[in-house]
Amino acid sequence: MLPECVFGFVPGKHGVLEAAKKHCGAQWVYSLDLRDFFPSIKTQQVVEGIKSIGYSMHAADVISRLCTLNGKLPQGSPASPVLSNLVFLQTDAELVKIAANYGVRYTRYADDLVFSGVAAVPNGLQETVNALLIEHGWQIAGEKEHLSVLPARLKVHGLLVHGENPRLTKGYRNRVRAYRHLIANEKVAAKDMAKIKGHIAYALLIESSCE
Repeated sequence: MLPECVFGFVPGKHGVLEAAKKHCGAQWVYSLDLRDFFPSIKTQQVVEGIKSIGYSMHAADVISRLCTLNGKLPQGSPASPVLSNLVFLQTDAELVKIAANYGVRYTRYADDLVFSGVAAVPNGLQETVNALLIEHGWQIAGEKEHLSVLPARLKVHGLLVHGENPRLTKGYRNRVRAYRHLIANEKVAAKDMAKIKGHIAYALLIESSCE
């Protein structure tokens, strides 16, 4: 149902890792975020998104009323990620066409959009993407818009995409090494243990994908 470019909140996909893999071997990475993604989605957009997958107007209206708050998609609701993917379907379709026209790769994880390529950065790509997003009513978070070109570090969702597989940054590896040391020496407070174990498990997942 969802296009292949979508990696966030999709059953069966490890979104961050699989999205990053799509950009491995790139010569450049262009990434941007959308500002206030969930709250910027209005009830009527949710209705149209639900209808687009075959629900009746009545069913779409009921679901949208249950899943929106004050006319907007609320941040933190378990339903918001799935519904946002439906609302973004048309924009995704247009961005896929843009990527194909420029001969580049495109992925999206929630409001994090990433383009990359193995040749030079195409002239006009950034302007075309920006214009399309504005046309569709999305607001770009300018402070989170980045274009990185080798030999600068290329990161996608915090992972390095130089080479064949995504890799942890040196800073994150050092952080996880410190966490393991703290656990081994029983210096982790009980309230912090779940969070720290989560970081360690994530690191193991990324490292195992490189084997």
